[in-house]
This record gives sequence, structure tokens and C-alpha cells, in this order.
Amino acid sequence: MSHHYPTITPHLGVDDAAAAIAFYTAAFGAAEESRFQTPDGTVVHAELRLGDALVTLGMAIPDFDLVQPEPGKPVHVTLTWFTADVDAAYARAVEAGCRSVSEPTDQFHGDRTCALRDPFGHRWVIATHLRDVPMEEQQAAFRQLMGG
Repeated sequence: MSHHYPTITPHLGVDDAAAAIAFYTAAFGAAEESRFQTPDGTVVHAELRLGDALVTLGMAIPDFDLVQPEPGKPVHVTLTWFTADVDAAYARAVEAGCRSVSEPTDQFHGDRTCALRDPFGHRWVIATHLRDVPMEEQQAAFRQLMGG
């Protein structure tokens, strides 16, 4: 088998990887590419394709400093997913069980974005690129947004 990983590939630690695979398939339309599980059915590692991105996940292993984030608590990483229709993706994800952090909104940098927390504690930003905005215009809009 040849190497097929992008330069950076996120790996999500979850307490129930089989449930996470089912959830990401339902909520985001992810496609399962592979699954490694123990004889008792515990998913140790799986690969999911989401658009042109690869996300791996597997059982949380606290002894290796890999834990599932606590839902409702701060996280250290956000997964950003660009899709053709952020509004439809947001509605599907919320219907499947994601908690809305922010609804889809047009942003100064040219993207329409929303933020969600999935039932496993991971934070997602879903975005659709609407228009190219020159950097000078983005900087000016950012300064205004920050009150300057």
C-alpha cells in the first residue's frame, strides 16, 4: 500500500469510535475508508474522508495522552471544513446532534462560517468561500471589527 496521508492529518480521540464514525457519516457525510478493530469490536483506528480531507480517529488512550475533549469545556483545536453550502451542512449537523456555537454568518474575509461542537466534544468551523477579498480590505475590516 502506498502512503496516502496529507502532510497534516488530524486524529480525533473519542471514547466510542464506532459511534463517532456513525455520527460523522450522518452529520457531515463523511465516508469511511478503513477501520481497525479488536476482536471485541473496539475501533482502535479509522480513516474518514470528508471532501478532499482525511480525518483519522480512534479510541481515546489516556496512557498515551490521547483523550476525548469534554463536551462544554474549552478545546485546543478547531477543525475547519470548507464545503459548497455551509447553511445546508450546518442544518444537517445540528439535526444529527451537534450543538451550535454560532450560526452561519458572512465574514469580512469573504467566507460564510458557523461553529459547532459535536457530541464527542470536538469543535468544528464549517465554511463556504463566497468571494475573494484583498488583504488590505480584510485588514481594514478587522481593525474596524476590533474597534480600531
